[in-house]
Amino acid sequence: MDKETKSYLKIALAGSLWGMIGIFVQTLRGFGLSAEFVAFSRVFLGFALLAVWFLIKDPSILKIDLKGLISACVIGVISQGLFNLTYFASIQRVGTFTAVVLLYFSPVFMFLLGTFMYKEKADKRKIISVLICFAGCIFGVTGGDFSALKADLPGIALGLIASLSYSLMPALSKKTASSYNPFTIIIYSFMFGSLMLLPFAKPMNELYMLQDLRLVVLLIAFSIFVAAMPYCLYIPSLHNVQVSKLGVIASVELIVSIAIAAVFLKEPVRLGNLIGVAIILVSIVAMNKPPVKMIKREISQ
Repeated sequence: MDKETKSYLKIALAGSLWGMIGIFVQTLRGFGLSAEFVAFSRVFLGFALLAVWFLIKDPSILKIDLKGLISACVIGVISQGLFNLTYFASIQRVGTFTAVVLLYFSPVFMFLLGTFMYKEKADKRKIISVLICFAGCIFGVTGGDFSALKADLPGIALGLIASLSYSLMPALSKKTASSYNPFTIIIYSFMFGSLMLLPFAKPMNELYMLQDLRLVVLLIAFSIFVAAMPYCLYIPSLHNVQVSKLGVIASVELIVSIAIAAVFLKEPVRLGNLIGVAIILVSIVAMNKPPVKMIKREISQ
């Protein structure tokens, strides 16, 4: 298996782990925690766990210069702080299903960023795949009933802002990850993201709830499975892949999120929503299918 294929598989696995965000958020909210504190906990505990781990295993990972700190700050504020704040608020307003489908307008943003920032070739296959994914997201949100878009405009707007900030992560991280150890960038971006979220989270107001051991265990699991692990799979893989493809590959998160929303959170899922998911799956296959010319060349060899 070549490096590029391994990287795409790691990105897909990261997407699957991120797909569990909804059930964690709804469960933690059930303990009475605010959406802002849940967002802060994810990033701060992710930072704390990784910082302690590498302090013991390889302290050199924690070394960084001023330029790297500035890059990590930008990534942390936009793609950790702003993303978590708007995404969790969107889940609270419109539910896990709609919030995660809105998040997957990101392939459109990533395609534009990859094309214009990194001068990646915008071939016909990529354009068609992104358009298919875009159509799938619209069907996923509306189920074919476009009046659903008027149901909660602030919630939808928050979901789209989350999508844009999520899309900026690989675009901002790709160059930085090639100049610095990707784990260094992950740790410091978590740190700056948690600092950005701190005024919104007001953790001192929630500390009394941590007397419940179940909540402490849940928060630690939350930070491991939807923060530390997926980012450690995702960020180091960026330098082997094209930014314009990332959004479509990681769309596996949508499938996992919808399955969890329907089975465990009992959110209503209609046939039209499932058609939207199927369309997104088609876009993933289309994005990764080798061009006909490449297949012919391999056969001839």
